[in-house]
Amino acid sequence: MSDGIGIKNEVKKLIQLQEMDSHLFDLKSQLETFPERLNEMDESLEAKKGGMEEAEEDLKRLKVLKGEKETDMQAKEEKIKKHDGELYQIKNNKEYQALQQEIDSIKADVSLVEEEIIKLFDEIEAAQSRFEEEKKKFEEEKQSVEKEKGVIKEEEKKFSAEFDELKVKRDEFASGVSGEALGKYQRILDKRGKTALAKVEGNFCSECNMQLRPQIINEAKLQKALVFCENCTRILYAEE
Repeated sequence: MSDGIGIKNEVKKLIQLQEMDSHLFDLKSQLETFPERLNEMDESLEAKKGGMEEAEEDLKRLKVLKGEKETDMQAKEEKIKKHDGELYQIKNNKEYQALQQEIDSIKADVSLVEEEIIKLFDEIEAAQSRFEEEKKKFEEEKQSVEKEKGVIKEEEKKFSAEFDELKVKRDEFASGVSGEALGKYQRILDKRGKTALAKVEGNFCSECNMQLRPQIINEAKLQKALVFCENCTRILYAEE
Protein backbone atom coordinates (compact mmCIF):
# COMPACT_ATOMS: atom_id res chain seq x y z
CA MET A 1 0.00 0.00 0.00
CA SER A 2 2.99 2.27 -0.42
CA ASP A 3 2.06 3.74 -3.84
CA GLY A 4 -0.26 6.72 -4.05
CA ILE A 5 -2.68 5.09 -6.50
CA GLY A 6 -3.08 2.11 -4.17
CA ILE A 7 -3.83 4.36 -1.21
CA LYS A 8 -6.34 6.41 -3.21
CA ASN A 9 -8.15 3.26 -4.22
CA GLU A 10 -8.16 1.96 -0.66
CA VAL A 11 -9.50 5.26 0.68
CA LYS A 12 -12.25 5.24 -1.96
CA LYS A 13 -13.20 1.73 -0.87
CA LEU A 14 -13.15 2.77 2.76
CA ILE A 15 -15.44 5.71 1.98
CA GLN A 16 -17.91 3.31 0.36
CA LEU A 17 -17.52 0.91 3.26
CA GLN A 18 -18.21 3.71 5.72
CA GLU A 19 -21.43 4.60 3.89
CA MET A 20 -22.59 1.04 4.45
CA ASP A 21 -21.40 0.94 8.06
CA SER A 22 -23.03 4.27 8.79
CA HIS A 23 -26.32 2.96 7.45
CA LEU A 24 -25.88 -0.26 9.44
CA PHE A 25 -25.24 1.80 12.56
CA ASP A 26 -28.48 3.75 12.03
CA LEU A 27 -30.43 0.56 11.36
CA LYS A 28 -29.03 -1.08 14.48
CA SER A 29 -29.85 2.00 16.57
CA GLN A 30 -33.38 1.91 15.21
CA LEU A 31 -33.73 -1.82 15.90
CA GLU A 32 -32.66 -1.28 19.50
CA THR A 33 -35.64 1.04 20.07
CA PHE A 34 -38.28 -1.56 19.17
CA PRO A 35 -38.17 -3.63 22.40
CA GLU A 36 -38.43 -0.43 24.46
CA ARG A 37 -41.35 0.83 22.36
CA LEU A 38 -43.18 -2.47 22.77
CA ASN A 39 -42.45 -2.50 26.50
CA GLU A 40 -43.80 1.05 26.91
CA MET A 41 -47.01 0.00 25.19
CA ASP A 42 -47.36 -3.01 27.50
CA GLU A 43 -46.82 -0.78 30.53
CA SER A 44 -49.42 1.69 29.27
CA LEU A 45 -51.90 -1.15 28.77
CA GLU A 46 -51.13 -2.49 32.24
CA ALA A 47 -51.96 0.93 33.69
CA LYS A 48 -55.34 0.84 31.91
CA LYS A 49 -55.87 -2.67 33.26
CA GLY A 50 -55.22 -1.29 36.73
CA GLY A 51 -58.25 0.98 36.42
CA MET A 52 -60.45 -1.96 35.46
CA GLU A 53 -59.11 -4.15 38.28
CA GLU A 54 -59.64 -1.36 40.82
CA ALA A 55 -63.27 -0.98 39.69
CA GLU A 56 -63.74 -4.75 39.89
CA GLU A 57 -62.29 -4.90 43.41
CA ASP A 58 -64.58 -2.08 44.51
CA LEU A 59 -67.58 -3.93 43.09
CA LYS A 60 -66.56 -7.15 44.88
CA ARG A 61 -66.07 -5.27 48.15
CA LEU A 62 -69.55 -3.75 47.97
CA LYS A 63 -71.14 -7.12 47.18
CA VAL A 64 -69.35 -8.74 50.12
CA LEU A 65 -70.48 -5.90 52.37
CA LYS A 66 -74.08 -6.28 51.17
CA GLY A 67 -73.89 -10.00 51.89
CA GLU A 68 -72.62 -9.31 55.40
CA LYS A 69 -75.41 -6.80 56.00
CA GLU A 70 -78.04 -9.26 54.75
CA THR A 71 -76.65 -11.99 57.01
CA ASP A 72 -76.68 -9.58 59.94
CA MET A 73 -80.27 -8.54 59.19
CA GLN A 74 -81.35 -12.17 58.88
CA ALA A 75 -79.77 -12.95 62.25
CA LYS A 76 -81.56 -10.00 63.86
CA GLU A 77 -84.90 -11.05 62.32
CA GLU A 78 -84.40 -14.55 63.66
CA LYS A 79 -83.72 -13.08 67.07
CA ILE A 80 -86.93 -11.02 66.88
CA LYS A 81 -88.95 -14.15 66.05
CA LYS A 82 -87.34 -15.96 68.94
CA HIS A 83 -88.11 -13.14 71.37
CA ASP A 84 -91.67 -12.82 70.02
CA GLY A 85 -92.19 -16.45 71.01
CA GLU A 86 -90.65 -15.85 74.42
CA LEU A 87 -93.09 -12.99 75.13
CA TYR A 88 -96.01 -15.40 75.44
CA GLN A 89 -94.16 -17.41 78.07
CA ILE A 90 -93.37 -14.43 80.34
CA LYS A 91 -95.83 -13.76 83.17
CA ASN A 92 -93.85 -11.05 84.91
CA ASN A 93 -94.81 -7.62 83.57
CA LYS A 94 -91.38 -6.12 84.19
CA GLU A 95 -89.63 -8.91 82.29
CA TYR A 96 -92.23 -8.59 79.52
CA GLN A 97 -91.53 -4.88 79.10
CA ALA A 98 -87.75 -5.43 79.17
CA LEU A 99 -87.98 -8.08 76.46
CA GLN A 100 -90.33 -5.89 74.41
CA GLN A 101 -87.84 -3.04 74.60
CA GLU A 102 -85.09 -5.35 73.39
CA ILE A 103 -87.30 -6.46 70.50
CA ASP A 104 -88.02 -2.83 69.58
CA SER A 105 -84.30 -2.04 69.74
CA ILE A 106 -83.47 -4.95 67.42
CA LYS A 107 -86.26 -3.87 65.05
CA ALA A 108 -84.72 -0.37 64.96
CA ASP A 109 -81.36 -1.94 64.13
CA VAL A 110 -83.01 -4.00 61.37
CA SER A 111 -84.52 -0.82 59.94
CA LEU A 112 -81.08 0.82 59.84
CA VAL A 113 -79.52 -2.24 58.21
CA GLU A 114 -82.31 -2.27 55.61
CA GLU A 115 -81.51 1.34 54.73
CA GLU A 116 -77.82 0.48 54.47
CA ILE A 117 -78.62 -2.47 52.16
CA ILE A 118 -80.82 -0.26 49.94
CA LYS A 119 -77.97 2.27 49.77
CA LEU A 120 -75.54 -0.55 48.91
CA PHE A 121 -77.81 -1.65 46.03
CA ASP A 122 -77.39 1.82 44.51
CA GLU A 123 -73.62 1.79 45.13
CA ILE A 124 -73.30 -1.68 43.61
CA GLU A 125 -75.24 -0.58 40.54
CA ALA A 126 -72.93 2.43 40.13
CA ALA A 127 -69.85 0.27 40.74
CA GLN A 128 -71.09 -2.28 38.20
CA SER A 129 -71.50 0.48 35.60
CA ARG A 130 -68.02 1.82 36.36
CA PHE A 131 -66.50 -1.65 36.10
CA GLU A 132 -68.22 -2.32 32.76
CA GLU A 133 -67.06 1.07 31.47
CA GLU A 134 -63.46 0.45 32.60
CA LYS A 135 -63.54 -3.04 31.12
CA LYS A 136 -64.82 -1.70 27.80
CA LYS A 137 -62.10 0.99 27.77
CA PHE A 138 -59.46 -1.63 28.56
CA GLU A 139 -60.65 -4.01 25.82
CA GLU A 140 -60.69 -1.18 23.28
CA GLU A 141 -57.22 -0.07 24.38
CA LYS A 142 -56.00 -3.67 24.25
CA GLN A 143 -57.22 -4.09 20.68
CA SER A 144 -55.64 -0.77 19.71
CA VAL A 145 -52.33 -1.67 21.37
CA GLU A 146 -52.24 -5.13 19.80
CA LYS A 147 -52.88 -3.61 16.40
CA GLU A 148 -50.15 -1.00 16.90
CA LYS A 149 -47.75 -3.64 18.23
CA GLY A 150 -48.39 -5.65 15.08
CA VAL A 151 -47.43 -2.64 12.94
CA ILE A 152 -44.28 -2.08 15.04
CA LYS A 153 -43.28 -5.75 14.78
CA GLU A 154 -43.70 -5.63 10.99
CA GLU A 155 -41.58 -2.48 10.92
CA GLU A 156 -38.97 -4.21 13.09
CA LYS A 157 -39.01 -7.20 10.75
CA LYS A 158 -38.42 -4.93 7.76
CA PHE A 159 -35.52 -3.11 9.45
CA SER A 160 -34.02 -6.42 10.54
CA ALA A 161 -34.20 -7.85 7.02
CA GLU A 162 -32.64 -4.68 5.59
CA PHE A 163 -29.87 -4.85 8.21
CA ASP A 164 -29.10 -8.51 7.48
CA GLU A 165 -29.06 -7.94 3.73
CA LEU A 166 -26.79 -4.89 3.99
CA LYS A 167 -24.49 -6.71 6.44
CA VAL A 168 -23.90 -9.47 3.89
CA LYS A 169 -23.15 -6.90 1.17
CA ARG A 170 -20.90 -4.97 3.53
CA ASP A 171 -18.86 -8.04 4.46
CA GLU A 172 -18.50 -9.03 0.81
CA PHE A 173 -17.33 -5.53 -0.08
CA ALA A 174 -14.94 -5.40 2.92
CA SER A 175 -13.21 -8.54 1.66
CA GLY A 176 -11.95 -6.44 -1.28
CA VAL A 177 -10.17 -3.94 1.00
CA SER A 178 -6.54 -4.59 1.91
CA GLY A 179 -6.07 -6.25 5.29
CA GLU A 180 -3.89 -3.44 6.65
CA ALA A 181 -6.29 -0.63 5.72
CA LEU A 182 -9.31 -2.64 6.81
CA GLY A 183 -7.72 -3.48 10.16
CA LYS A 184 -7.01 0.20 10.93
CA TYR A 185 -10.45 1.21 9.73
CA GLN A 186 -12.17 -1.44 11.86
CA ARG A 187 -10.26 -0.52 15.01
CA ILE A 188 -11.26 3.12 14.65
CA LEU A 189 -14.86 2.18 13.83
CA ASP A 190 -15.09 -0.04 16.92
CA LYS A 191 -13.91 2.88 19.01
CA ARG A 192 -15.93 5.66 17.37
CA GLY A 193 -19.14 3.79 16.59
CA LYS A 194 -20.51 5.23 13.38
CA THR A 195 -17.62 6.72 11.39
CA ALA A 196 -13.94 5.84 10.99
CA LEU A 197 -13.21 8.35 8.22
CA ALA A 198 -13.43 12.13 8.24
CA LYS A 199 -13.37 14.58 5.38
CA VAL A 200 -11.04 17.56 5.35
CA GLU A 201 -13.32 20.58 5.19
CA GLY A 202 -11.27 23.71 4.76
CA ASN A 203 -8.78 23.49 7.63
CA PHE A 204 -10.96 21.32 9.83
CA CYS A 205 -11.81 17.69 10.48
CA SER A 206 -15.46 17.15 9.49
CA GLU A 207 -16.09 14.80 12.42
CA CYS A 208 -14.48 16.41 15.48
CA ASN A 209 -14.30 19.99 14.06
CA MET A 210 -10.72 20.45 15.24
CA GLN A 211 -8.38 22.59 13.14
CA LEU A 212 -5.83 20.54 11.20
CA ARG A 213 -2.18 21.37 10.75
CA PRO A 214 -1.26 22.40 7.18
CA GLN A 215 1.09 19.41 6.88
CA ILE A 216 -1.73 16.98 7.79
CA ILE A 217 -4.05 18.63 5.24
CA ASN A 218 -1.32 18.35 2.57
CA GLU A 219 -0.73 14.67 3.33
CA ALA A 220 -4.46 13.96 3.21
CA LYS A 221 -4.64 15.58 -0.24
CA LEU A 222 -1.56 13.77 -1.56
CA GLN A 223 -2.84 10.38 -0.30
CA LYS A 224 0.54 8.69 -0.31
CA ALA A 225 -0.31 7.01 2.98
CA LEU A 226 -3.23 6.82 5.35
CA VAL A 227 -3.45 10.08 7.32
CA PHE A 228 -5.14 10.38 10.68
CA CYS A 229 -6.74 13.27 12.55
CA GLU A 230 -4.50 14.05 15.50
CA ASN A 231 -7.54 14.67 17.69
CA CYS A 232 -10.14 12.00 16.93
CA THR A 233 -7.75 9.53 15.16
CA ARG A 234 -10.11 9.07 12.21
CA ILE A 235 -8.68 8.47 8.74
CA LEU A 236 -8.66 11.76 6.84
CA TYR A 237 -9.49 12.19 3.18
CA ALA A 238 -9.83 15.19 0.91
CA GLU A 239 -12.23 15.38 -2.00
CA GLU A 240 -10.49 15.79 -5.33
